[in-house]
Amino acid sequence: MKTKLFAIATLLLVLTIVWSCGSPKATEPTESTDTETISQTESQLDFSALVGKWCDAHNTKDVGALSNLYDQNVMFYGSPMDKNECIENKLAFFKKKPDFKQEATGEISIENISDNEVKCCFNKRVTVDGKNTDYPSYLHFRKVDDYWKISVESDLVTDENLAKRAEKKNITQEMGERHDVPGTYDFNGDGKKESCYLLEPKKYDDEDHFMECEGECNCLIMFSDSNIPPIEVEYCIGGKPKIYGDLDGNGTIEIGIWPWWWTSCWHTFYIYTLVNGEWQYFVEPFSVHCNLMEELEESGEHIITPVKGQKDMFKIRYSYFDEEDGIMEGTEIVRKL
Repeated sequence: MKTKLFAIATLLLVLTIVWSCGSPKATEPTESTDTETISQTESQLDFSALVGKWCDAHNTKDVGALSNLYDQNVMFYGSPMDKNECIENKLAFFKKKPDFKQEATGEISIENISDNEVKCCFNKRVTVDGKNTDYPSYLHFRKVDDYWKISVESDLVTDENLAKRAEKKNITQEMGERHDVPGTYDFNGDGKKESCYLLEPKKYDDEDHFMECEGECNCLIMFSDSNIPPIEVEYCIGGKPKIYGDLDGNGTIEIGIWPWWWTSCWHTFYIYTLVNGEWQYFVEPFSVHCNLMEELEESGEHIITPVKGQKDMFKIRYSYFDEEDGIMEGTEIVRKL
């Protein structure tokens, strides 16, 4: 009897093994599955560590560490910012609230958005003035070369407030003040000269809507010829359009602008060119501090100039932040887009 039971048990065990081997997708740990599991585990550990480094850099007010963590451009609590502008905002807050501390508490949820982008969601506990407040927060990391950099930083409380504000805004908004640009220029190369002007967004002037617009906070560069489309400059509450003439010799005029915003002296400089009836970037947008803008204003020099003897190559002047020397100015040779 014992022999029969042993034989039956053995048979069941063999059948179980055969069945398992016949279903490799469900139970068999193939080589690729092992590799994916290891990679995912390592990735989770790395991103948890990055979130920890991000918190530590805030707690120690380490500018160098913050600079290493952020991408060149960051969507910062609903506003697109240059990295330097983002860090400057943080330093201003640290100065205002010297006891500020933060930590990621609980589990960090990691979502692979694409091969080059990962989203980390976590609870952020902030300590200010001796009071703790929890925020459901998230960071997006973007792969830049072999490093992961923060490209988005926000929390669900901010997102909800931004959504409520957007609902209240009138889509058919009125624009604010108009600023004419001196001179006339042949912007579209049709042989006729046109003028242009900037329209600011209409801003609230009461304390309940501090730093808010009656609609989108975008400026419009308009032209006297209605056949030339306007240029919409996002996240802009003012500015002085700069006319650079025909930089590349194709018959149209290039226009630049350093958008004004509510806070910070760091902003992205944009240069536009008209191609097939549509405005597009002439070169990649770049970071400029107000110190450089004031210097250019006083000297009358341009922020972009053609490189002699090199077709479609231009020298730009830009700003950057150095941990030891502070706000610095640099030059770079770039190619027309």
